Amino acid sequence: MAAQQVNQGTAPLAEAIVARIGLISDTHMPQRCAALPDAVFDALEGVDLILHAGDVGELWVLDHLSTIAPVVAVHGNDETEEAQRELPYQQLVTVAGQRVLLRHSHHQDRAEELASRGRSWHQILDRLAERGRRSGARVVVFGHAHVPLTYQHGDVHIVNPGALASGHLFTRQRLKTVALLSIVEHGTPVVTHVDLVAPQRTFVPAADWEAPFSAAFRQTQAPIVEKDLLDAVTELMQQTYRDMDALVEAVLPLCHPCWSDPQLRISRSNLLDLIRDNAAIASADREKGLAILSGAR
Repeated sequence: MAAQQVNQGTAPLAEAIVARIGLISDTHMPQRCAALPDAVFDALEGVDLILHAGDVGELWVLDHLSTIAPVVAVHGNDETEEAQRELPYQQLVTVAGQRVLLRHSHHQDRAEELASRGRSWHQILDRLAERGRRSGARVVVFGHAHVPLTYQHGDVHIVNPGALASGHLFTRQRLKTVALLSIVEHGTPVVTHVDLVAPQRTFVPAADWEAPFSAAFRQTQAPIVEKDLLDAVTELMQQTYRDMDALVEAVLPLCHPCWSDPQLRISRSNLLDLIRDNAAIASADREKGLAILSGAR
């Protein structure tokens, strides 16, 4: 694979920039993130356009972002019904004469999606670059990974802005980032990532491209469950359910305090009691969840 990490150096002179685009992804609002941090508005101030790479949550998130600049968005794999209905799977955007392909980059079939999570960075980046070349895009912006990155794959510039919310119910997002994409006339696009906790400090994402994607994902996540529950919740999240939305809604009251307070953890007994006692969970889903959590599988 002809690919290399891009060095994020000093941005080009202002007169060389023909467009500045704000990049954001995986806000999951308000399910996992109650409101956009003020640092998002500061980081994206002055951009010409904002691209949201999916897992938006409720569409009012886009309304809030549009107070900065016009917004183009795609849906992700973990969306509200409204966002899934109204937003496309991918979108080709042309800015200052250059094509940018925007996609969340999940597989639409859940079984295929679950299988893809064990793939290497090379497989993931090859797929993104192929989609970019097919559409004639010089830049591919994607979400889903919750890992900020910039990668040059031959003639295709691949960018993930990172995430604001956690990668799944039982983790907390350690690293919250957005990115700025500068389109340069007759030059290579320049990407700058912004760590929202320390926006004034230069932040350059790094990853071991020879390691599995899962290793980089774990670096951006912190578990919100006790250690003895880690394997069980991993298995729990890999299952298919009759009514996933009901199961998620049932678990959220345990998750929200842990997302707000890094010292809190969900215990096995807490989760067992919640799933056992919640009548909104489909009986088949309840039995599957209880079997996994009790170690009966």
